[in-house]
Amino acid sequence: MNIFKLFLLLVILTTLGLFFMQCGKARPGFDIIIKNGTIVDGLGGKPVRADIGIFQGKIEKIGNLDEKKANKVIDAANLMVCPGFIDLHTHTDDGILDQPDAPNYIRQGVTTAVGGNCGGSQFPIGEFLKNLEAKKIALNFCTLVGHNTIREKVMGNADREPSKKELAEMKKMVEQAMLEGAVGISTGLKYIPGAYAKIDEVIELAKAAQQYGGFYATHLREEGQGVLEAVQETIEIGKSAQIPVHISHHKITSVDRWGDSEKTLEMVDNARKAGIDVTLDQYPYPATSTGLTVLFPPWALEGNPKQMIKRWNDKKLRPQIIEKIIYNIRHDRGGNDLSRILIARYTPETGLEGLTIAQILEKKGMPATLEAGAELIIQLQLKGMAGEKALVQAIYFCLDDADIERIMKHPSVSHASDGEITRFEVGKPHPRNYGTFPRVLRLYVREKGNLTFEEAIRKMTSLPASRLGLTDRGCIKEGYYADIAVIDPGKVSDTATWENPHSYPTGIPYVLVNGQLVIENNKFTGVYPGKVIYGTGYRPIKKENKSSRSLSENS
Repeated sequence: MNIFKLFLLLVILTTLGLFFMQCGKARPGFDIIIKNGTIVDGLGGKPVRADIGIFQGKIEKIGNLDEKKANKVIDAANLMVCPGFIDLHTHTDDGILDQPDAPNYIRQGVTTAVGGNCGGSQFPIGEFLKNLEAKKIALNFCTLVGHNTIREKVMGNADREPSKKELAEMKKMVEQAMLEGAVGISTGLKYIPGAYAKIDEVIELAKAAQQYGGFYATHLREEGQGVLEAVQETIEIGKSAQIPVHISHHKITSVDRWGDSEKTLEMVDNARKAGIDVTLDQYPYPATSTGLTVLFPPWALEGNPKQMIKRWNDKKLRPQIIEKIIYNIRHDRGGNDLSRILIARYTPETGLEGLTIAQILEKKGMPATLEAGAELIIQLQLKGMAGEKALVQAIYFCLDDADIERIMKHPSVSHASDGEITRFEVGKPHPRNYGTFPRVLRLYVREKGNLTFEEAIRKMTSLPASRLGLTDRGCIKEGYYADIAVIDPGKVSDTATWENPHSYPTGIPYVLVNGQLVIENNKFTGVYPGKVIYGTGYRPIKKENKSSRSLSENS
């Protein structure tokens, strides 16, 4: 026994000796040094001139590094060195496996994207995230679990309340998603089948996410005529489920309700004062983008496609559907003008892409009346449902600049795209897919002065990071992951327009993800250093891959 103890002591002393010898050695240098730049830390503080030393994916040193060496040195003279942007509201999960480089996001300076929004997500979550890890991706990714996705799997598109058994099954699925890595739950209460869910159902499912540290993100039930009631519903869900809530892409879609953002933001402030954790995000454009069915009454969308088509062609029901579509054109997303509804993607007839409903009516020799417009919308949707993979997407110019600017200035509002990973030159998508973050810095910082540069960066970085519970991203700080966007403040610009949306921004020459250059001198380097970020409820069945960590392990 004495010999064994002596041997064990020698092993411990030898190990400690080697450890301290290694600590005493001076490492030759960093992987990357960003020199001569002006650091905007992401917390809203004043910019500071300093160098950044990056080693093994993290920011190791901030200060004067003139005497230090590195494998690569980036000269950031006259440039702003900022945390990489965190986009809280994307639909990147629909295309990231096919396009893991996510070019329209990386080139904007986005280094972390959140998928699973508006109630729609992949499922099972765990299988999807493991596939992402195996694929390798250019940016970091995390996801919410979608209520619409779960409800449809359990109940189909049924317009009714769930049974106790069905509700229990949905709760179990939410819990499964949280254990597999989801960061929270999302709803799309404007969309089918989420529109059929009552508040009690949502509260119960939100509670299931809350117990694993998740948050609740919502596409409001109404963003036009019923926006005030919808915001109140969201606050009530947060209060009842005791869960942080996040209002997605906040906006006022009804011409009749323009200006109501003053009231909605006051409601948010009052809720926060009462101890309810409410945050929001917004994209900086005067138009929304979604399918044509958003103009249909929810009852017309119940069931499977065959049932819908039968209902739409019913001689008694079709006039009622047309009447509701006309109402929504007048009072909601239509902006009371057929010229404000533009077809962004229409795979059955791509020649219609980029045309408004008014222009299509003219092209077809039909009168430009709301009745004719509603009839055309039904016809387009019917034809769009003929193919299994047909895509029907529209852009609605229905927002007011005053609301946009008021919402943008609110301290709890993050900038976010509500975009997806696009195929270059395919369709006429919303330019937010290419220009959200540069547009804020060009139009609302440099040209209009609605925000300071530092405040805009805070809304793109540390604010969304705090919503996700990230404690090592979203800030330029020693020990944080080196997710970094290097920006020319005088040149950064969105170049994507309504007429030419497939256009990458300018003025962001360098983007680093986890300490590796993904964009260098405005060009994609071909590396894929992105990580899957798991929620705090993540419970790996097998030994965790070192390439990814849960939020709790990052703290």
